[in-house]
Amino acid sequence: MKKLLLVIDYQYDFVADDGKLTAGRPAQLIEPAILNRIAAYQDAGGDVICTQDTHTSQDWTKGHPEAAAFQIHCEEGTPGWALYGGLAQLGLETLTKTSYMLEATDIDWLVREYDVIELCGVVTDICVMQNAIGLYNHAANHGLAVQFRLCPDCVASFNADNHQWAINYVQNTLGFGLVAAADEAV
Repeated sequence: MKKLLLVIDYQYDFVADDGKLTAGRPAQLIEPAILNRIAAYQDAGGDVICTQDTHTSQDWTKGHPEAAAFQIHCEEGTPGWALYGGLAQLGLETLTKTSYMLEATDIDWLVREYDVIELCGVVTDICVMQNAIGLYNHAANHGLAVQFRLCPDCVASFNADNHQWAINYVQNTLGFGLVAAADEAV
């Protein structure tokens, strides 16, 4: 059984105090739990992949849809685009994305490659939830029996109410199993 921990957008601009679209302290506090989940997956022979939200100033000025709601962030090649904290030192595989959700080809590959996919990262009610929805729908539409999980100790948002709503949504509507950060049974 192939297992994947998919770390969503744990990047400087979303986590650091001076990040351009930071979830701040809540995002910083989950770093140890994310590092523990990464270690547990690696120790059990599972895979770990990080997504990197990736934008350019040219796309932003040409009317990127997110520009209506947010300032430019995670600009490719800038310090804000880099993985944050301890994750930056691990040399993990990354997938870039230019919107809230991974591209369809990446989603297709992931749901066909892995039997279990666990999500963690930031922001719970934006990119984490959008990727949960995309992965779930693609697997369901293609009749693929993927077991999806979310670690509530390893997700954060800048809005506590939306954070909890998103966790409830992926659990109760999409059927994601919830796991604890200390869970060694990967």
